[in-house]
Amino acid sequence: KKPNIGAEQGMPLNGKILYVQADSIMSSYGYMKDLEAQFLSDNQLREKKLRDGQQRLQSMLKDYERKVPTMTSRERMKEEEKITAYQQQLMQDQQELSQLAAMQEAEMISQVYDSLHAFFSDFGAEREVDFILATQKASGVLYAHPDLDVTGEAIDALDARYKGTKEDTTLN
Repeated sequence: KKPNIGAEQGMPLNGKILYVQADSIMSSYGYMKDLEAQFLSDNQLREKKLRDGQQRLQSMLKDYERKVPTMTSRERMKEEEKITAYQQQLMQDQQELSQLAAMQEAEMISQVYDSLHAFFSDFGAEREVDFILATQKASGVLYAHPDLDVTGEAIDALDARYKGTKEDTTLN
């Protein structure tokens, strides 16, 4: 006789398992798409800031090269210090912007996984299943019957839920 592990907590297990295709969930989930769009937009702004800084540095260098024949050694030294300081600031800005991008991406992934975990807890309870597995190419699942695949249903429900929360936040 197999032990009923869930019975200890008053929850008899029924052995029912469903699965979703994780790649499809991630590429179709509206919340993920919105977060990715925001991330890409923010990245474009970061890249523009760096490009603008690099263009300013190039302009400073050209201006220096143009003026150098008429400058005193003291003026040259002062201008070189100014250019060097700007180069260092630009490198520091680049590191900070890269760190911001990495932090934003990590936060985005965390938000999506938290959302998915909360959703699938409810989704599984409504369907009275014990497990909802996520499969993807090269995962440990070698075969799963297609009738157990609830990816489409999950995406529709995820997006409906997200649309509802999105509308709630725009109304407030």
